[in-house]
Amino acid sequence: MIVFFGFVLVGPAIGLAVASLIYDGDLLKAMMDPANHSDIRDAVLLSQGIAASIGLILLPWCYIHFIEHRSLTGFFKEEQNWPLLVITVMVAVAGLALAISPVVEWNANVEFPNWMSGFGRWARETEDMAAALIKSITSNLSPMAFVFTFVVVAILPAVGEELVFRGLIQHELQRAVKNPHVAIWVTAMLFSAFHFQFLGFVPRMFIGAFLGYLYYWSGNLWIPILAHFFNNGLQLVGLYLFQKGILTFDVESTDSAPLSIVAIAVILTLLLLFLLKNYFSSRSTSARDPA
Repeated sequence: MIVFFGFVLVGPAIGLAVASLIYDGDLLKAMMDPANHSDIRDAVLLSQGIAASIGLILLPWCYIHFIEHRSLTGFFKEEQNWPLLVITVMVAVAGLALAISPVVEWNANVEFPNWMSGFGRWARETEDMAAALIKSITSNLSPMAFVFTFVVVAILPAVGEELVFRGLIQHELQRAVKNPHVAIWVTAMLFSAFHFQFLGFVPRMFIGAFLGYLYYWSGNLWIPILAHFFNNGLQLVGLYLFQKGILTFDVESTDSAPLSIVAIAVILTLLLLFLLKNYFSSRSTSARDPA
């Protein structure tokens, strides 16, 4: 309820009101037709940045601090092997992106049955509008615009969404149902539905589960934040380099990677997840039994 109230209602309302001050025209109307309003990038980024800051960070912090009387420091732990963890998590994220690429292609082109035709049309219209809005804020990025976009697209969602979904929702579900796997996958489904892009629901659910297991194994919110940040940041950097002609591969493409690459990526990702699980498990055992 806090997420819905903050990110879907209050945050966007405040963000839209503030961003409208710097936009010459009807910002809400322009956002509904981004293809014909290429000048909305800064206003949209400001609006989304405010919405995320309020709905995903400020209000959840208020709930944790004033209602549960907890400190945010309880979500984070010190790590002794950050360089190794950073590299491992980054490679795992890249491997996962390739491993689920057939699922991305399938979900993007899924055909709904006749009795769901209305939902199918709505889902495609929503997806097209989201794609047009993303294109409007990521096209022809100058270096300064790229930095601004990077903060809004990569940093704020990584911190805010992990605090809400892994730190709060997954934790509370696990405490309620007493089953970490149920909590992780239900949270992953909620995480995917939260983005309101149902033609990418299944691959985003897998990413949510991946982040959920990282938090469950490590007990450290920095780990899924790092993975989330790298996932979003990698896509944005890849898109920027593609626009500059440095990369020839379009990261926005929903086409699957070759099956040989997918097979290697699946094996690599599973191996890295196994290593991460064992690492965090052995660390927990050592902490309980220092002798």
